[in-house]
Amino acid sequence: MKLKRIIDQEVRNYMYMKKNKIVNMKKSKLSFKHLWFVNLVMFAFIVFLGIEQAGRGAEISSLEDRIEEKIVYKRDLSEEIFKVDSDEKISLNATELGFIKPTKVHYFKTDEIYASLLK
Repeated sequence: MKLKRIIDQEVRNYMYMKKNKIVNMKKSKLSFKHLWFVNLVMFAFIVFLGIEQAGRGAEISSLEDRIEEKIVYKRDLSEEIFKVDSDEKISLNATELGFIKPTKVHYFKTDEIYASLLK
């Protein structure tokens, strides 16, 4: 009697497990379809990000070209400054740019704790 109950219980457990496996297989098929959909969405998203990255790369490249042009322009200006060989040309260029000679120069004595104006 006791053995029969144990066997019946084992059969019921086996049937329950078998039933759950079938249900799990159906669920796994359903989740497999969902997995494909999620993969497709992720692939589309990655393609979109790749296109965005390519656009940003082109923008960065154009900015680097502009930086290179500015560096060359700065170097040319530096060469022009060093080509000027006389003080008269430098002062003439300075006056053309709006710089003027100071009319009054003030000197400060800095030896003490506070600076004082020298007369």
